[in-house]
Amino acid sequence: MNTIDRYILRQLITVTFLGVLSLTLLMLLGQLFKELHTLLVESGAPPSIVIDFILQVIPFSLTFSVPWGFLTAVLLVYGRLAADNELTSMRMAGLSLWRLSRPAIGMGLALSCLCYYINIEIAPKGKRAMGELVMNAAMENPRNLLTAGGGVTKLDGVQLYIEGRNGDMLHGVHIYPITESGAAKTGMQGLATMHAQTAFVGEFNRETRMLSLILYNAAIEHNTGNATNMPLIQELPLQIHIPLKTRRRLKANRLSNIEINEILSHWDIVRSVDANFLNKCVTAAEKNPPAFPCAANLWEATRSDLNYYKSSMSKKTELELRTEGIQRASFACACLVFSLIGVPLAITARRKDTSTGFALGIIVAAVYFVSLVFCELSRKSSGIAPYIVLWVPNVLCAAFAIWQHAKAKYRG
Repeated sequence: MNTIDRYILRQLITVTFLGVLSLTLLMLLGQLFKELHTLLVESGAPPSIVIDFILQVIPFSLTFSVPWGFLTAVLLVYGRLAADNELTSMRMAGLSLWRLSRPAIGMGLALSCLCYYINIEIAPKGKRAMGELVMNAAMENPRNLLTAGGGVTKLDGVQLYIEGRNGDMLHGVHIYPITESGAAKTGMQGLATMHAQTAFVGEFNRETRMLSLILYNAAIEHNTGNATNMPLIQELPLQIHIPLKTRRRLKANRLSNIEINEILSHWDIVRSVDANFLNKCVTAAEKNPPAFPCAANLWEATRSDLNYYKSSMSKKTELELRTEGIQRASFACACLVFSLIGVPLAITARRKDTSTGFALGIIVAAVYFVSLVFCELSRKSSGIAPYIVLWVPNVLCAAFAIWQHAKAKYRG
């Protein structure tokens, strides 16, 4: 590395650090204001949880702020070099534009490796931890789950809709029994729905995980044949179980690459298991506990595992899991692509004011990220298409960068 490389690289590192820092703080504030009401008001979490939330948001923010900050740095540094005719002097000394781009390309490659590691390990864990912070805060005080204007899905066997809430008094409460998958349950002792004009939120027993409600002017809807019977009860006590979920929904963006590979490998094994044969094994083991003391628990755990994966692993979820690694690798290449495209664009701008660099950075990065979002829609289709389309933005940007380098050959 000669003097010119060190001179350019030192400026790139300084401006990139400042750009990443400012963009991370901006995204952090936006995410914090988005979740602050949910954390502190709806979930009743202590203010100290905000610090934990910030620590989990920062790694996720870096996946966007590092490429964007680096692109802005390339545009600003090379734009200033071109505006001050330093690039012209360097090129008169026999250095080509590709040779002058070497510090940016090398730094872009290093940052792409860093972003790839963040994408496959740090960001998924941080995003999962963000969701768990909100959920754990709500589960610690389930009384705050009962919010107005939306459905409460974290309850056991029932779906609640609440029209309004004033302190511990709920207004317009509608209770619907549901299955484990979230579908409406029918035939539950003829019970379809319960409606109450008002309801009082009682205490929550942490040992039994039971939340007490008192329904006032409650109408219980019973289905008896073709008729519907809705007796009115002036005061009806009700207890709802709030389970601690041990398994979460399979979301590709909250799993590391290693975890995704383990899930897919396990799914390839589980999908071949015959559910009817497994049920027979469970029944046989339960009938012979002295001969098979551990078999019943073993087969029951296997059946529970099978039911979990079959209910969670839809075709869409499986496709997302299989293409998540490709998407992360493609997204991590943003820094390398920006190093290629940023230098000729900076020379084209060649102004001393920094507003041009920031404007170009915003436009180029926005177009790139939006195109990645549109390419992600291909993950809904099967076949080889998602694996190819996810690389299209990088290929097009690289081709555009080569074309821009050729046009900028005599500029600077």
